[in-house]
Amino acid sequence: MFGLLLLVLAILFGLYWRAERQLISQVERHTTDLSTAIQISVEQLTSKGRTSEARLQDYVQRLQQRGVREISIVSNEEEVIASSNPRRVGVRVDPKRKDILITARLGEETAGGVGQTTYNLLLPIVVGNQRSGYILISMILDNFAEIARANFLKRLAGTVLIFAFGIGGAVVLAWTYTKPISQVVAVARRVAQGKLDERLPANRRDEIGELNRSFNEMVERLKERAELEARLHQAERLSAIAHLASGIAHEVRNPLSTISMTVGHLRAHFPPPAPAEREEFDRLTSMVMEEIRRLDDMIRSFLKYGKPLNLTRQAADIGTLLDEVLDVAAQRAAAESISVTRDYADGLPRVWVDVPHLKTCFMNLVLNAFQAMSGGGALQVGAMALAGPEGQGDGAPTGRVEIRFQDTGTGIAPEDLPKVFEPYFTTKEVGIGLGLALTKQIVEEHGGRIEISSELGQGTLVRLQLPVGAPKA
Repeated sequence: MFGLLLLVLAILFGLYWRAERQLISQVERHTTDLSTAIQISVEQLTSKGRTSEARLQDYVQRLQQRGVREISIVSNEEEVIASSNPRRVGVRVDPKRKDILITARLGEETAGGVGQTTYNLLLPIVVGNQRSGYILISMILDNFAEIARANFLKRLAGTVLIFAFGIGGAVVLAWTYTKPISQVVAVARRVAQGKLDERLPANRRDEIGELNRSFNEMVERLKERAELEARLHQAERLSAIAHLASGIAHEVRNPLSTISMTVGHLRAHFPPPAPAEREEFDRLTSMVMEEIRRLDDMIRSFLKYGKPLNLTRQAADIGTLLDEVLDVAAQRAAAESISVTRDYADGLPRVWVDVPHLKTCFMNLVLNAFQAMSGGGALQVGAMALAGPEGQGDGAPTGRVEIRFQDTGTGIAPEDLPKVFEPYFTTKEVGIGLGLALTKQIVEEHGGRIEISSELGQGTLVRLQLPVGAPKA
């Protein structure tokens, strides 16, 4: 606004200065014309010879372009004795205008051109002590009121133009600054709703850019604080659950020991007499003892969750491990009307793994698939080799084996899918949500990776990849 004020003042000063120069120029020009007309008239009136109307007319023709329309010489009897207008010779001056003529005031106005006014001027001529006559001058002068009005309109137009430009500039500035402010308000509302991933563009180099950068820093700190609070809250929750689960785990190990000893006693003292039955009895009791040992190891792993696993690696065949796990789960699959399909590629390479831990992973995935197909379904378990140049030249494995578990269960909701590997997260009515968390930990300790993709109502696919060959020493 200060700039607009200075601009308006400058324009008004310029217009006023220009109008003043024009007015002074007009006055000087008309004054010069009038002085010249008076001089010629006096010379004509006081000359000894006869006045020549032709000379007056010739002079008037030269002065017409300057506004002088007519020059007349009047006698003491107030009669025109010579004039540039022949029709006025012999005409008496109107006595009603005598006081005006004597004092040499501007006389009666007559119509002139556009923006002009005609004035009659009568001046007394005194030679010695005797009045010789009058000089009657009719002049067409510019209308100074019109000039003033035109200059006023110019100043008004200039003022309106400047303020219109200023208003337009103010609107542009307001839009330029209010739009980013509105954006800041909208993003701030979303941040207040908990959406801490919102950010503002920070590429501007003005105050708005500085505001956006400060806002982004504030939101980043809020996000870090929210994440820290969430981790602390989760840590508190996990700590409470861990204490409870640890007590339960200790209580579970006691009956497992009793079951293990009972099965061992039955195996040693009550074998069937028939060789075929004794063989089946030994196979079943060995399987029970193996599962008891697996449960005991899982409880130990549960109690040590979050700590590095002590892996005892050995070369193993993936197909054999999968068959052992699926044989254990075959009775449950039959009871729940679940068909299990095995699809192993030929010539699978051997992997160096901790067999009990890896079988625990497989069993967790099979049981999860069974739980997702409580009304029956199909589970397809496959294994295939993946070629890859990973770690060539440094003694590391040069390929991977991929194991797939594809079920036709209820699937996992999209909002729950990113959280399935979090400890103690579960959507089931039973369980504490450590199965997939332990599975992921075991797989990653083996240098592998695990991925889950699922569609709600369509089923779930679990892809587990393990490196081939002995690990680097």
